[in-house]
Amino acid sequence: MISYAQNLEDVLLARALAGVDRGFYIDVGAFDPEIDSVTRHFYDAGWRGINIEPVAAQHALFARARVRDINLNVALGRTGGALTFHDFSPLGVSTLDPVVAGEMRARGFAGREVTVPVITLAQVCRDHDVRKIDFLKIDVEGYETEVLAGHDWDFVRPRILLVEATRPMSTAPSYAAWEPMLLRQGYQFAWFDGLNRFYVRREDADLLAHFKIPPNIFDCYALSNRSSVRELLGALMSRVKRQLLRR
Repeated sequence: MISYAQNLEDVLLARALAGVDRGFYIDVGAFDPEIDSVTRHFYDAGWRGINIEPVAAQHALFARARVRDINLNVALGRTGGALTFHDFSPLGVSTLDPVVAGEMRARGFAGREVTVPVITLAQVCRDHDVRKIDFLKIDVEGYETEVLAGHDWDFVRPRILLVEATRPMSTAPSYAAWEPMLLRQGYQFAWFDGLNRFYVRREDADLLAHFKIPPNIFDCYALSNRSSVRELLGALMSRVKRQLLRR
């Protein structure tokens, strides 16, 4: 397989869901249809899903590249309405969380405030009659609790969840706020890859066996030709971090 994901998340998912033909995903905080995409491999394999991206320019990329998918230019939260969104494009640290936004500005990143429509994950699933989700990925820069709280776990239960579990641009853990919610809903912790925590619903406990070891040569993957871009951006971000820490 070709891995497009930032941290080989797609390799682990492909291993666990190898027996699924043309499955379904939901990507919350989708960012880009190719760069650091957890879903690109699956789309190329015939899957389809829903991509949720509140940044208008990024959403337009999905509208062009993912014609089989449902692409929503909204944010997700605990309830519906409208909220102030802190847009730090083209960096992938845009957020609804004002604390995180303040941290990004303190690091020297320039952002703008825009008002975006907010709906719940439960509403997305009902509006599009989603009855099966093979995996749900959430990467919303500090707003994960609100997104998870807005889902109806009785309506549809994703088989696998992967949720960003550290503070933005940090190794500091952030999952204590939302993990108990998942455990109460019958999800079992499967894996932490240094950035995301993976969970499997109890009905699919047999999938836990696929998360015992990290991606490796036996997964038969190669990095996409955009990996050089990721490496360049990573080096640039590391340099910026070091400069900020010296101040």
